[in-house]
Amino acid sequence: MRAPLIALGLTLTTSPALAAAPGQTLEQLQVSPVRDGRLFSPESSSPLLVPTTEIACGGQPIQPLYADDLALGVARSAGYEKPAVVLAFSVDEQGRARDIRPVRDAASTPSGPIVIAPLSPSQEEQAALAAWRFEGGPRADCRATVRYSVKSVEAATTDDLLRYFAVTRTRGALREMVARRLGGPDANCGGDGRGGRAARTVSVPDFMIGRRPPPGGRSWTVVRWNVDAEGRTTAVQTLGSSGDADLDREARRAISETVLRPGAPLTGCVFNFNRVGETLTPPDLPPREEDPQQSCPADISDRLRLNIAPARFPPAFAKRRIEGWALVRFDLATWGQTGAIEVIDAQPSAVFGEDASQLIASARAEPALTGAVRCVLPIRYRLPDAGGTAVEIATD
Repeated sequence: MRAPLIALGLTLTTSPALAAAPGQTLEQLQVSPVRDGRLFSPESSSPLLVPTTEIACGGQPIQPLYADDLALGVARSAGYEKPAVVLAFSVDEQGRARDIRPVRDAASTPSGPIVIAPLSPSQEEQAALAAWRFEGGPRADCRATVRYSVKSVEAATTDDLLRYFAVTRTRGALREMVARRLGGPDANCGGDGRGGRAARTVSVPDFMIGRRPPPGGRSWTVVRWNVDAEGRTTAVQTLGSSGDADLDREARRAISETVLRPGAPLTGCVFNFNRVGETLTPPDLPPREEDPQQSCPADISDRLRLNIAPARFPPAFAKRRIEGWALVRFDLATWGQTGAIEVIDAQPSAVFGEDASQLIASARAEPALTGAVRCVLPIRYRLPDAGGTAVEIATD
């Protein structure tokens, strides 16, 4: 598969200096420490937070039948200690984790420098656990404990660097530093993997070839290669991967078919490719229970104005294509404001309940003569087949 190269760029221009009012003296503006468009410019001492996971059910350690790699974190200080992430869950008859809930206590409150994290706390870990598979279900009283050890980039193993490069996938100085480490002592490709040379032809892997990861799972591969003076790739090799042999093979083919414009030879170029499995659908909604205290009109979902947008879908679950739902109970005042919001259930993770609760809290309805008491709405989070995200309010 070949595609034309498309380059996007942003130009930052400076604005005119502010004018001082009559009789007023303006102090010299202090320049922001931000450089090269980066919010942070980590030095070589920037530590990685490397995760390890322990799982037990009923106090007995167990191993998953399928698990994939968690992303590494990054801290701005070597003295930072990230608290362990502890998740309670159960296992159903199909071996899927459900009822995933974070176990919070005072000791788990972060302290010290801020950790650079693209997702909300424990969302990445909850999404990963939802995709893993176990045997011997159903199981109850299960806990997954994820601990993070601090390693400098210099002390990190090749496996640590590969997982950071391919799974965490941040941008900026630290990624470029890791790319140079993976490329070898003579690497000169730079952060773009092309040494600044333009491409004549770009080939990409066919991500549908071969056996994909299970629903909700993901796989990765990192490729290293050289480029000769004429722009042809040479010495293409799989530097490391999650074990998806078909993705490894497709990545090598794509890199081998990519051609740059003539220029200085390049050594130790590296890049990563990732793919996910089919959409993982949530467990079935439970049957409705009678509530004698409920006083709720049948058209309640039509009366509410909800802020439904693709951006609402929890990002860690959207990236893995894991769907979910939440059952939310609430009251509606005569002036149209919701209150007494309670999450009855959320599957496969509490993340969907937290988002659904915020969705109902921000909802409004037209004023009416009567309010509503103990209304229950099932909120389904569904992913279209053609990409994008959607939140559906189910009334059946």
